[in-house]
Formats: sequence, structure tokens, C-alpha cells
Amino acid sequence: MPQFVLPDGAAMSYAEAGAGAPIVLVHGWAANSAFFSELATQLAKSHRVCTLTLRGHPGSDAGQSQLTIETLADDIAHFFEALDLKGVIALGWSMGAMALWAASPRIGARLSGIVVEDMGPRMINDASWEHGISSGYGASDVAATVSEIEADWRTYVNRFAPRMFAASMRDACPELEAWAAGEMAKCDAHAMASFWTSMAQQDFRAAIARIATPMLVIHGGESQVYDDGATAFIAHTAPNAKRVVIEGVGHVPHLEAPDDFLNHIEAFVRDTRRPELRSGGATP
Repeated sequence: MPQFVLPDGAAMSYAEAGAGAPIVLVHGWAANSAFFSELATQLAKSHRVCTLTLRGHPGSDAGQSQLTIETLADDIAHFFEALDLKGVIALGWSMGAMALWAASPRIGARLSGIVVEDMGPRMINDASWEHGISSGYGASDVAATVSEIEADWRTYVNRFAPRMFAASMRDACPELEAWAAGEMAKCDAHAMASFWTSMAQQDFRAAIARIATPMLVIHGGESQVYDDGATAFIAHTAPNAKRVVIEGVGHVPHLEAPDDFLNHIEAFVRDTRRPELRSGGATP
């Protein structure tokens, strides 16, 4: 797997396959590029697909920079610039969406579209926002979560992983949950605690309103992580957004309903790259 050296010397691994207009896949918290393997294979039949493994996650260095959403955004921007990627459809799953939103001021001109997979603009619930992580997770809960992560990461993963999938999916494909938990367990607890802390500090409600890039928001109809209101807010707030709900799936629609997910991505790619929808209505 090739590696891209970031400004602080950290090596970020990525997979690349296919040819054509580029699609960049950005995984979520405590994951890696392997979570997108099947999706990347399908998309690479007609696109150039780059699948990142973000710094601090298995296969990429943590480096010397702080492990924050802002650092991940800088990493993504450096990657886009170094490879001179243009006309990109960028997909961010969960935390990956936050990293793309944070990067958008630098990479916006290089984007044709953004796909947001089951993520909300804010993780924390409070009096002004009730669509953060389910069960009313608040700012006062963050310290306890970080302590649990650092004290016994594997136990935390075994408790967290089942929430990623719809109950019906866990019953039908228990091996999928087991695989995901095994991949997550490879992560470094300290790195994951740092990223969790950073996610809890983010609020993209205002920023999303300034992102004019066409945006597809995909919500898992049975997500146990973010409720319907979280993704509905994004679709209503971003200037050029639309939303689809995939029923019967949870927080990982691309693994739980791969065919439906792929069809939505392909349709979005076709729509955003149609000549008559481009600025000025002209093509090179």
C-alpha cells in the first residue's frame, strides 16, 4: 500500500485503484481503509478511487501533530494538493465527514461533491442541540468515555461495536460485527481518546451552511449512533444538499446494504458531473 508523507513526517497509508474521475473515501473513528475495501473495488470499475487510512489509525503513523479533527483536515488538504486531485467526490463516513467539512475551505475548489455517511454536525447534546450521539450524550460524559477508552480499549470496543449496526443486521450477519470489532481493536487507545476529545469539541452547524459543494447525506434508518434529525439538519442547512435514508441499516450503511449504498453513490456522481449542472453550463 502506498504512503503519503505528511508535513510533520508522518506516513499516511492509502490505497489507489481504477481510473477516471477521482473519488476519495475517508473512514470514521477507530477504523481504517479496509472498511471501504468492497465499496472501493466496485467504484474502481469506473473511477479512480483513493482510500485513506487517517493518521493515528492502523497502518498510518500518528506523527508529531496533535491528533485532532483540524489535523486530519490539514492532512486531507495536503493529500489533495500533492496529488493535484480535481473534480473529486469525497465521501466521509462518521468522523471522516467532520474531517472533510473542516478541510472544505482549502479543498472546496477541488470538489465536485461531498457524501456524508451517517454523521451529524455536532456530537454533543445540550439545550441548543438534541441530535448528537444517541442517549443524550453530553459534554459531562466525555471525560468518562476517554477514561474508559484509555483504561481498557478492547472492552470499550466490544461495547461500542454492536451499536454500529442495526439489530437485524447483527442477527443476520454476526460475523460482520465481529470483523469490525477486530479491526477497531487494532487501534491505539491514546490516539482514539485524543480524536474522541476533538470530535466532542466540534460544532459544524454554521460551517455547513457555507459549504456550497453539492452534498449527499446518507442516513441509516436504524442508526443507534445518530438520529434522523442529525442528518436531516445537514440536508436542510447545506445550500446544495439532498438526503436519502436506507432503511434497515445502522451507522455503517456501506457495509450493511452495500448494493443500495453503491447505487446512491453512483447516482450522485452522475448528477453532480452532468455537464448541464456545472457552473456556467459548459464543459472543457
